[in-house]
Amino acid sequence: MIAPDISKSLSDVTFGMLLMSQLACAMALHSKGRRHNLQLMMFRFMLYLIFVSIFEFVYFYLVCPVHSVMTCPLTDILEMSIVPCALLIIIRLTSPLTRQWKLIIPNAVAYYGAFFIFCFTWNMTLYKVILGFTIIYAIGIIVYGVVAVNKFNRRLKMNFSDESLSLYWLKYIMIIYILLLIVWTAATIYISDGMIFIYNILVMTLFSLFCYFVYRQEDMLSALVTINAEAADETAGDVATDDTLSTDAEGSATAQPHNYKFEERFRKAFEDDRIYLRPELNIVELSMAVGTNRTYISNYLNQQLHTPFYEYVNSWRVGRAKDLLTTTDMPLEDVATESGFNSMSSFRRYFTASTGKTPGAYRRENSEQKDS
Repeated sequence: MIAPDISKSLSDVTFGMLLMSQLACAMALHSKGRRHNLQLMMFRFMLYLIFVSIFEFVYFYLVCPVHSVMTCPLTDILEMSIVPCALLIIIRLTSPLTRQWKLIIPNAVAYYGAFFIFCFTWNMTLYKVILGFTIIYAIGIIVYGVVAVNKFNRRLKMNFSDESLSLYWLKYIMIIYILLLIVWTAATIYISDGMIFIYNILVMTLFSLFCYFVYRQEDMLSALVTINAEAADETAGDVATDDTLSTDAEGSATAQPHNYKFEERFRKAFEDDRIYLRPELNIVELSMAVGTNRTYISNYLNQQLHTPFYEYVNSWRVGRAKDLLTTTDMPLEDVATESGFNSMSSFRRYFTASTGKTPGAYRRENSEQKDS
């Protein structure tokens, strides 16, 4: 057992560390957020967290310093208002074209309405109702997050080859979020400095990782704006459709999955033109290069080649990387760039998933085979 004075000191220290980490994350996101809307949204979220932390500091250290533990129903309700923010960020990451004001307003009314009513009444029934609602809400966010990320990944693989858009990291955030929900619930029921200490450490870890990944994340909204603009150009330019449609007895167009007349140009785009070396290649760019539209390209990939766009393009990149690893002494960073990957981390992750070996291990193994 940790002595009460030590537990109190630890909870105080970790609270200070939490506030400092929030300030550091906010400053980093503000710098990048001047140019990127996704990071700007996260910056505003961090400002809200800082507001909550400052409110708690004022309440527990200046207004009510007699509190032996840094928790009370009033500040708990304020902390509960952070939960909907997690939903808004997940929606912004996975469905960036969705308007969020329809969610922001009712959530703000519900939580701040409860907060101000509790300020005047200290009605514990109200507190228990909002606590139970928040726990159910948080579980719902977790379920929604899993479904939304899976849907997002399917969309990504159908249209983009750029792994910087991937939300692979969100599964780690979800795990910490679940653990945090358990600890936070326990801390509101079994109040102690030890629980507050664990809670502060988890919150600091969760939001530091969240900010780190969001700071590096490319914005799906920007990518969608680009691909929609390219699709509009494709339509305006009346791109050829390659006679991949035939007419049935009633005169309606039907796809002929085994009669793609652009196949030769498609092959040339990859084998001769090496279009896969463009790190941010998307399906509209490919369709325009081939001289057809993205619907036919998508059908061709799925029905004829039995692979999504993302997997097909990156398989060519891995093939190029294998060749460079076995025939040159080029540094791994240059191999990644020369193979069409937009970053070293993307290169390592996809190459390892595809071959079962890291790029370095693959090079060593093939070098040993040559020597023998």
